[in-house]
Amino acid sequence: MNTGNIERITYVIKVLSKHGLAGILSRYGFSWYLPFFSRRSELPLDLPKRLRESMEELGGAYIKLGQLLSIRPDLVPQEYCDEFAKLLDEVPPETLETVEQTISQEFRSTPFSHIDAKPLGSASVAQVHKARLKTGKAVAVKVQRPDVAKAFSADIDIIRYIAQKLQKHLHNNLNIPVIVDEFENYTKKELNFTIEASHIDEIQKADSHLVVVPKVYWAYTTEKVLTMEYLDGTKLSETSKTDKPHIAKLLIDAFLEQIFKNGTFHADLHPGNILLMKNGKIGLLDFGIVGHIDKKTQEFGLKLYLAIIERDFQKISEVLLSYGTPSSRTDVKEFTNAVQELLAKWWDSNPEKRKATHLMHQLFILCYNHNIQLPKDTILLGKGMITAESTAKQLDPKFNFVTYSQPKIIHLLKQQKTPGKLLERFAQRSKQFAEAASEIPGKTVEALDAIKQGRVEFHLDDTRFRHLGKDINLSSNRLSYSMVAAALIMAAALLTGFGPKVETYSIISLICLAVATIFILALFVSIAREGKPRYDNHER
Repeated sequence: MNTGNIERITYVIKVLSKHGLAGILSRYGFSWYLPFFSRRSELPLDLPKRLRESMEELGGAYIKLGQLLSIRPDLVPQEYCDEFAKLLDEVPPETLETVEQTISQEFRSTPFSHIDAKPLGSASVAQVHKARLKTGKAVAVKVQRPDVAKAFSADIDIIRYIAQKLQKHLHNNLNIPVIVDEFENYTKKELNFTIEASHIDEIQKADSHLVVVPKVYWAYTTEKVLTMEYLDGTKLSETSKTDKPHIAKLLIDAFLEQIFKNGTFHADLHPGNILLMKNGKIGLLDFGIVGHIDKKTQEFGLKLYLAIIERDFQKISEVLLSYGTPSSRTDVKEFTNAVQELLAKWWDSNPEKRKATHLMHQLFILCYNHNIQLPKDTILLGKGMITAESTAKQLDPKFNFVTYSQPKIIHLLKQQKTPGKLLERFAQRSKQFAEAASEIPGKTVEALDAIKQGRVEFHLDDTRFRHLGKDINLSSNRLSYSMVAAALIMAAALLTGFGPKVETYSIISLICLAVATIFILALFVSIAREGKPRYDNHER
């Protein structure tokens, strides 16, 4: 580790110690960075809160790390996710001169005739300004902070160093180096604005009549500069508009359309990322967190939703087990009991506070707690649903997601030509729809789990095997009779002109026909007796 990094890690340790984390640092091998009298061993009871406060002070990569972990309960416990969700990425802006310098480095000549000095928003990675192209078109330009990639890289090295030391002392299922790898990949995407531009393009090309998505100007977009159409509206977080119930419905309509029709969804629909447009539509901002789901995931979401409103914990467990990938450590019975307990607690809660999206998200977390691996964007889908419903509830406290969304989902699925039986089951909440195929993985895991725990016994009745042998012999005999009879009949036909005759018939042919008749009669008798108690001893 170079001198600069040593100075930085010393500062990081100092900040952590300042927020009461000296005990953890001492316990896990960082004592020599601390003053002697600060080397306490006790651990704070409010550890998630203290970590969040430390991240806020350290800023930059540490805030981004906390924000990533807030949507990844598969990586850290839920109480940490909840606390890290409070992190706000607000940083004093760079000067206009610095912004223009970055733009000039990305383009041979600036494509903008004017850039507003005051940014629309400023965060640790970039800031956004309203600007005008030389054509006169109003645009929003997102410009990366200078040397932010270098600063993030240095901080990731420090985070990795700390993670490696911590991992040596931890003996649980938490794999800290994996978290750092995830964060590094996340950061690389965050620092490449062409990826965000692609996300905007995907949603914008869906041509929704419900929302306005800014157009990307690719000619003026690079990894460090993102130029898009300027949306003239008022942020939902700043509005006092009275028709909020209508806006809530419009928001949920748009979100459901993105999930069940487009397969690409904005996963961070909080009030600060939503504009109220003058034409009555809503505009979307900030496409840094976008999820993708395929047809299988859409069907999974529908089945899980159905099982929840039917209060069928067994079906919920089976749907999750069929969609996810259980491991050898998954105890199916224990998982099913946990689902039952969670569902009962949810249904017993206050109806006004009951949120289906929260329950679905909690079920996803429960899967990870029981070593059932779900596809990557499943958690993101759960997070997006919670955010969208919470925003709708802020607009209209009486908004009921389940009641409102059911007919909307039916309509969207009809447009996608979803099989009629599944639609009928969704509408009628019938428990008679057969889903045997989806039950096989869960039942298989349950069987393997039973075998592993020694709870499987095999009871074999040799009588059945004796009957099976007799049946095979009987079938073989019938086949032989048929073949012999057929051969004798063919021989009789071929030998009609040979040997002594009676009248005009060959004696050899008559003998062949007679023997063939005997075999055919025996075959008919055998078939006629089959299944009759007097001759069939299968049940004896």
